[in-house]
Amino acid sequence: MHLLKKTLRQEIKYKVFLKDVPKLYAWIYGHSFFKEKYNCRIVSSLYFDDLNYDFAASNMSGESKRMKIRARWYSELDDSFLDTFVSKSQTFNFEVKRKFNNISDKLNIGEIKFHKKDEYDSRLNSIQTDLNSICSNHPILSAFNLVSTVFTNYEREYYQLNSDNKIRLTVDKNISYCNSRAITNPLLMSKDYLIVELKFDPELRKKVNALLINFPFRQTRSSKFLSSIAQIQRVSY
Repeated sequence: MHLLKKTLRQEIKYKVFLKDVPKLYAWIYGHSFFKEKYNCRIVSSLYFDDLNYDFAASNMSGESKRMKIRARWYSELDDSFLDTFVSKSQTFNFEVKRKFNNISDKLNIGEIKFHKKDEYDSRLNSIQTDLNSICSNHPILSAFNLVSTVFTNYEREYYQLNSDNKIRLTVDKNISYCNSRAITNPLLMSKDYLIVELKFDPELRKKVNALLINFPFRQTRSSKFLSSIAQIQRVSY
């Protein structure tokens, strides 16, 4: 697996408990390190795996080479998750997130657009059919028979470093999930915490280290995909 240099990035993640959120925003704004890049919005994803959950297993075990495949879409804060999934004029982006040790890239392999409202099963089947068609012609993905697994859904705030737009920070809160095969309203996963991700070009690691000297939180391992799978399959993560 050869990662693409133009989309290479390194990610550092932190779990911040709600009682400590004032410390987080004091750090973001108090030192004028970051500025808001986009308005907060809802990020939703439908994840796929093979029948043996091999992608989930390789990610949970921390294998050096691993990947995730998802269909992603965006919506406004007051929009209903299920309504946005089946709504008219919705676009789903197919993404492959690959990781080699602690460096990752992201492949945008296609998209599917809808122009009328659907029933849930019809929309899900259309997305799956289109994704499998794309994968069948892709050298990395053609061997996989993919099925949908879980939805994730959360509010995301976007920031970038004032002095370098290659260093970005996101804050994800109200992180929810549901099983794609037994659709319900999403269940809240992050009842007492939010997730902060620092994303940057690996060549900027020294600059990031200097930036984080006074950051008041400890790095953690966190994956919304794996946390959701673990909740549904009742396994530890």
